[in-house]
Amino acid sequence: MNFMTKETMIQYLKDYANLQRLVMQNPSQCIDTLFLKYMYENGRYEEASEEYYDKMLMIYTDYILFKQFSFVEDFLLNQDNYLNNNDLLGVKEGCEFYTDINSVTNKRIIELIRNAFNHNGENGVEKFKICENCENFEIELNDTRTKKEIENGKPITPFKMNFSIIYLLKLLNIINSKCQNLMFSTFDIPNNFNIFSNDLDVELDKITFRRYYFKKKLSQEQIKKIRNLSSISGYSDSELLEKSRKLNDYAKTIGDIAEFRLSVDQKNKIKYMIEKCKKTYPKFLSFDINFVMFYFLNNVIPVPLIKNRLLGNQIALTTKYFPEWDLSLENISRILFYMIYENGKKYNNMNYEIKLFKDLCDEEFVQTFPLIMYIDAVIIHCCDDDEICIDNVTYPKNRIRNSFVHGRWYISENNEIILFDANPRNINDYKLEEVGKISIQSFANWANNYMDNRKNYESDKKLTLTNRNS
Repeated sequence: MNFMTKETMIQYLKDYANLQRLVMQNPSQCIDTLFLKYMYENGRYEEASEEYYDKMLMIYTDYILFKQFSFVEDFLLNQDNYLNNNDLLGVKEGCEFYTDINSVTNKRIIELIRNAFNHNGENGVEKFKICENCENFEIELNDTRTKKEIENGKPITPFKMNFSIIYLLKLLNIINSKCQNLMFSTFDIPNNFNIFSNDLDVELDKITFRRYYFKKKLSQEQIKKIRNLSSISGYSDSELLEKSRKLNDYAKTIGDIAEFRLSVDQKNKIKYMIEKCKKTYPKFLSFDINFVMFYFLNNVIPVPLIKNRLLGNQIALTTKYFPEWDLSLENISRILFYMIYENGKKYNNMNYEIKLFKDLCDEEFVQTFPLIMYIDAVIIHCCDDDEICIDNVTYPKNRIRNSFVHGRWYISENNEIILFDANPRNINDYKLEEVGKISIQSFANWANNYMDNRKNYESDKKLTLTNRNS
C-alpha cells in the first residue's frame, strides 16, 4: 500500500483553503471553473483534473474526521478515564495489526491513534500516514511505553496498525455510544435580552456561559436522560424552553456548575457577527433568540467539543455539496434556502439546514476555517522548531501546538486567531491562558514560508547526496 508524505497531505489542505477563498470571492462562479483557474495560474496543468479535485476533498474530509475523533478522545481519555475497556467491543476488528497486541487494551488502541495523529513527526518519526487512495491510514509508533512503564523496565513496545475510514467512523460511533461522561454546557440568556439594542455591550453582559462538570462516571441511564432532554428537533419554542429548564435542573443534581462572563474580545466578535448578519441574512435574527444567540456564542467558546457543529458542517460541504463541482456557492445556498423555506416545514425542524445556510453566508466558515486547518496541519505535522516568529512576535511552538491540538481557539472580529492553553484535565478546560492573538493571514504566510523552506531544504539535501554519490 502506497502512502503519501505529510508534505503532500498538507499541500492538499492548502489547495482546498486557497480554493475556498476563490469560492467565497466569486460565489456565482462554478467551483470547477475556479479550481481549474487556480491550478492553471499556478502552473499545475497535470493536476488540473477532477481526480485531483476529488482527492483534495477526501483529504480535507479525512483531516476533519481525525480532528473530531481527536477532540472526543481528548475529552474521554486524554487525562481522564471515561471509557470502560470491557465496553469497547469491536475495537480490534476491521483493521490490521502488524505488531503484537495481546497486551494492548482497547482503550490504549484509541489513545495511540490519537497520539500518532497529534504527535506526527516528533523526533523525526512519521507516526501517521494517509494512503494514496485517501481511504486508509497507517499508525506506527516505535515505542508506546508510558513513563511509568519505562521506569519499571518494561521492554520497548512498538505499535503498528492499518485501518480504513470506515473503521475510524466505527471507532467514533463506539466511543460516543459507550462514553461514561458528557460535555455539557449552556448559556443563560435572560428574557429581556435585546439583540437589536443600540448598546449590545450592556446586553451581552447579561449572558452567562454555564459549564457543567460531571466529575464522576455517569451511568448509561443518566447519559440517555441528558441526551433526550438535549434533543431539540421537532419541538415548539415553549416545549424547548421547558426541556431546557428540566435539563438544567437535572444536570445540577449530578454535576458541578461553573459560570463565566464574556470577555471583551468575545463580546466584540459577537457584536461583529450580529451586525454582519443584519446585512447578509437578516431573517436569521427573527428566529427564536436562544437559537440565534447560541449560534453566535458557540463561535467564541474555545472548548474543543463545541467545535463539533463547525466540523460537521465542513464535512457536509465536502461530502454532500462540493463533489458536484459544477455548482457554485450561490447554487448550494439556493438549494438550502429551498429546503428551509419552500418545503413548508417549521424552522425548529430545520435547525441543521438553517445553521448550514447561515455558515455559507460567512467568510469565516467558507474560507477562514479551512485556512486554519492548513495552518493546524503545518504546526502539528511538520514544524520542528521550538519557537515560531510571526509579525515580529515570538511564540513557543509547543503552546501554539497545544492550542490547535485541543481546539482552544476562536477567530476575532479582526480576523485574528486567539489561541489559548489550559491544563488538559476536563475540570480545568475553561481555566484558559491566552497564548497569543495572531493575524490569520500572517499565520498563513508563515506556514507557506515554512513549507517552502522545508521543500528547498529537502531538495538541497537530495542534491548534496547525489553529488556525493556521483
